[in-house]
Amino acid sequence: MHSEQIKAWAVSRSIYMGGNVLEIDPYNRLSIKPQILNEHMVSFGNRKELVFTNENLLKLHRVGFSLPEIGFLMSHPFQALKKINLLRKIGSSLKANVRSKAYLRLLLAVGLEATAVHLNEDKKCRSIIGSDKGIVEFYLDGDPLPLASLYKKEGSVWTVTITALQKKAKVRISFKSVDVGIKSCLGQLNPQVCSALGDYTIDGYLPLMDKIGYCARITGHDLPILGS
Repeated sequence: MHSEQIKAWAVSRSIYMGGNVLEIDPYNRLSIKPQILNEHMVSFGNRKELVFTNENLLKLHRVGFSLPEIGFLMSHPFQALKKINLLRKIGSSLKANVRSKAYLRLLLAVGLEATAVHLNEDKKCRSIIGSDKGIVEFYLDGDPLPLASLYKKEGSVWTVTITALQKKAKVRISFKSVDVGIKSCLGQLNPQVCSALGDYTIDGYLPLMDKIGYCARITGHDLPILGS
């Protein structure tokens, strides 16, 4: 993938992950699972009712509104409009700015999904991560189950899940509070300072977390989680 396509794919995958976290379409009646049509366009769902160019997906991320490809939309206008409404709900939820565990999980999963795309597709991130694999879990202090996990199995790709995995994590990150977690997701905290102050703890194989953290910063620079 070229640079613009990687960013657009990360936006579309993050939107899809946001919908999963919010359970906006729990029975998958209006699937918005993204599909790459070619190096210039992405479809939300395999029926091609809602298609965006890479450029317009990036505009959607930046300003919250962008026109889909009209030719595809007119083939199934009612389905396309329903999907547009789902995308608006996801965008509104991301901008809600509420201090809750549910909002933290949403921001975390969306940010991790964009990072996973970069780990899988970006040349620099792939070089940094190398052959490392395993499970990285993110917790809120006191909770027995993770908020979200980023993992890679042998022969697979980096993947995000919000359900608990039944294997031992290679790295475990615990946020001291919801507020710390949200600010961390939004890139508003200095990782070194927060770690020293105990605002969050990292246990396990630290070199893996260092590599993922570096790629997360690359992702956050290219695609700030709430746009500009």
